[in-house]
Amino acid sequence: MGAIIGSPPAPQRPSGCLYLNNIQLNLVDSTPTLVLLETIPAEYTDGIENVGTHRITPGKAGFYSIVGKIRLEQVVADKKYEALIKVSGVVIHQQYIHASLADVIGVSCVIPCLYLTAANYVELWAESFAGVNTVDISSALDTFLAVQRVR
Repeated sequence: MGAIIGSPPAPQRPSGCLYLNNIQLNLVDSTPTLVLLETIPAEYTDGIENVGTHRITPGKAGFYSIVGKIRLEQVVADKKYEALIKVSGVVIHQQYIHASLADVIGVSCVIPCLYLTAANYVELWAESFAGVNTVDISSALDTFLAVQRVR
């Protein structure tokens, strides 16, 4: 019988996910605001999420893929909106979107591969440039932060 060629078993790769379960009301215009992610999906059991601080701390150094999405309601047409990913308090990536209609929009932020130490923490922030303080962040799985170790 010949040798079986295949990949060795994958080492544990920490992954974390938080989402917003309760709507976050009234973003202050032109002010970055921490998204109050307060729910951990049942499938995530690594324990690297913290609902009290609304952040994910990998606990193991390595390269990570990070995805954040914010769904905004009550947007003002012809204004811009932003999602930001911060690592240990520093903006690492930001993504703007321009609303052409007064509707619901989604802003996604993706970092395919970033080195994180065991102590780094990841947060999702939102900013509205609507000229008013009435833009809301939508709840449930429409607003989330996910972190997955890739290497």
